[in-house]
Amino acid sequence: MNILIVVVFLFFGFISDSLRAGAGNVVTKGPVTTRFVVERNLHPQSKTIQIGWWMKRKEGWHTYWDSPGDVGLPPTLEWDLPEGITFRSMLYAPPQLVKMFKVFAHGHRGETLFVCNFNVERDLHEGEELFFKAKSSWLACYTTCLPTHANMQISIPVKSKTEIDSKWGQHFQKFWREQPAKAKASWLSQCQAFIRSEKDGEKEYAVIRFPCPDTTQLPTFRFFTHGRFVRSNIFQVPKRIFRRNDKDLLEISMELSYWRDSNQKELSGLLYRSDGWPEETSNFYEITLPLR
Repeated sequence: MNILIVVVFLFFGFISDSLRAGAGNVVTKGPVTTRFVVERNLHPQSKTIQIGWWMKRKEGWHTYWDSPGDVGLPPTLEWDLPEGITFRSMLYAPPQLVKMFKVFAHGHRGETLFVCNFNVERDLHEGEELFFKAKSSWLACYTTCLPTHANMQISIPVKSKTEIDSKWGQHFQKFWREQPAKAKASWLSQCQAFIRSEKDGEKEYAVIRFPCPDTTQLPTFRFFTHGRFVRSNIFQVPKRIFRRNDKDLLEISMELSYWRDSNQKELSGLLYRSDGWPEETSNFYEITLPLR
């Protein structure tokens, strides 16, 4: 009996440490439940830190991508950091097409992870814990929109022995698999982007052309533009055009946004392909092309 008690105590003690190291406080506000999570503890020689911002939305609800399109605001964090730690960047999950009333935008449904990157600019010590706090904000929409603010936190231990959280480790692995791939130079060299005017200049469009897959049944494509250069509330229907260098091209035409920067010289964004890109784990190519 004594041995059994010791085993149970050690087991639940291990689980408690793992959960404490792997996730911060749970925050539920309206249709969104969220928390900070980490894949592993910190090592004394760590020079970088990654903290995941996990978010789960109720069915029908969405939040927004960092370039939301015609409507919406992206989720943001205002950090209160430990001494010697500096914030570097936040990577969003790839976008989805969402709809607020009759307006299409770029956002996220269901469950997603964003990853925040930090630099360590001091020595870490065995046994210490780094305490991260942040003021979070997001806009959740369905048939109405709910702007929300919440205080979030997570404590990450520093240990010489690396311990990986099995639950949240899977979320991080999925996040990195789905991150947009850099479009290959040989493929990108066949692409074009330009502005087209129609109806005597009353309508202007950004047009992107790219190599067509060798298949009779085309997969679904959509270009998620960085910034607000083109409208998100449009259907993008690729069409086959002339052959170039013995290869068919697809063309997507996108109406320019009212809020665009008229001096913008590049078209930048993520090109989604429903059946995935060859030799990549992601369904997204990251693309930047000069506007001609």
